[in-house]
Amino acid sequence: MVASAALAVMGVPATASPGTAATKDVSEEKLNLTFTGTAMYGYPFKSKKPGDEFGGSGKVSEKNGRVGDGKFSYYCKITAINATPNAYTNICHAALDLPKKGQIALESLVTQRAGTSGFQMAVTGGTGDYELARGHADFTETPRPAKIVVSLVHPTKTPT
Repeated sequence: MVASAALAVMGVPATASPGTAATKDVSEEKLNLTFTGTAMYGYPFKSKKPGDEFGGSGKVSEKNGRVGDGKFSYYCKITAINATPNAYTNICHAALDLPKKGQIALESLVTQRAGTSGFQMAVTGGTGDYELARGHADFTETPRPAKIVVSLVHPTKTPT
């Protein structure tokens, strides 16, 4: 209270720090993508042991075409095997290239269980419209075609 009064006398406004308001100054975006035309390697698994690698690439598209038909590539390395309940853990890196808007980089530690078809990855970076974005991508592999729903939060860029 005394500090606020002293600042007011000096003509300095007593307001909250700029960092407290930054979380309100954002926009949200959701991309509903379809993943097709997959070229894969490392499948079908012959051994499924730590160190084995697998990945693939293909085309992504969105019905309304606002991001343009793009590309998706991923790479995973198995880090652990758990025989019960028939699961393996892998670290995965992926990228979405959406020609009208930019690129989105994704990463995750994924534990895939037999009979499941979905997982989530974190947005770790981007270019173009996605330069400062954060969020996650939800993957559903079945039923075909595979779906990728990317939920993004964009901070407002401040002028420099």
